Amino acid sequence: MKRHSFRILTIGSLLGIMVGCSSEKDKWVKSPGLEVSVYKEYEDGKPYLTVFYENFGEDTIEKIRYQLISIKGNHADTTWREINPPRLLEPKDRHTVPRHIGEDTVSADEVHVGQVLAVKKEG
Repeated sequence: MKRHSFRILTIGSLLGIMVGCSSEKDKWVKSPGLEVSVYKEYEDGKPYLTVFYENFGEDTIEKIRYQLISIKGNHADTTWREINPPRLLEPKDRHTVPRHIGEDTVSADEVHVGQVLAVKKEG
């Protein structure tokens, strides 16, 4: 009897943890007019990723999430990246993600952007 109740408690705890981890307070949605562009640029002979983000729309944006598609040879990888602008991204704003000291170089032959999502400022 104790073994059975322990299993139920363990399964219930795991489900609670999984549900707790999967819920986010941020509401990620598409924002018409929000664009993210990526380029492979060389600095001191080394390839780095340059990321631009621009708001052609009417929404005020708090956070941006985009799919980075990296192609090397015949293999493509897709990863989600997040941009947290230093201040709200107002309509007609355009910025570049700053390159940090020690940032990794890009090993991909090509880079592209897939889906772009945003957390819009409410109100």
